Amino acid sequence: MYAIIPILVAVGLSIYNVFFASERIKESFIFGFQFGAAISLGIISIAFLILYRRVLTDDKKLKLQYNKENDERLKTIRAKAGVPMVLITSIFMIIAGIIAGYFNLTIFITLVVAAVSQMLIAAVTKQIYLRKL
Repeated sequence: MYAIIPILVAVGLSIYNVFFASERIKESFIFGFQFGAAISLGIISIAFLILYRRVLTDDKKLKLQYNKENDERLKTIRAKAGVPMVLITSIFMIIAGIIAGYFNLTIFITLVVAAVSQMLIAAVTKQIYLRKL
């Protein structure tokens, strides 16, 4: 169910970008980033949908996925790396950057670079904790 929402958002943004966006908006750098992000969101959501469909058809894979999702060690590592909150704040920073980018390109670049840096730091921290424990 949750994979359907990003797919619908990606399809909606793509339809808007192709049919309803003005030529002035289509010429901006921000539009290319927004269009690429929408397409990427759709592709990643479809990949997860296929993965979950494969897991649901095999009981052994389903049990492994359940154990992986409920593993206390991985939950602790994600919490120490700040994964849940970093992901949410990074998404909001990218959305704010896209909106602000139509007014000022410097703000867009700053917010996107900060969000990507934040996610990279969380990913590196998570990998360090995975190797350490």
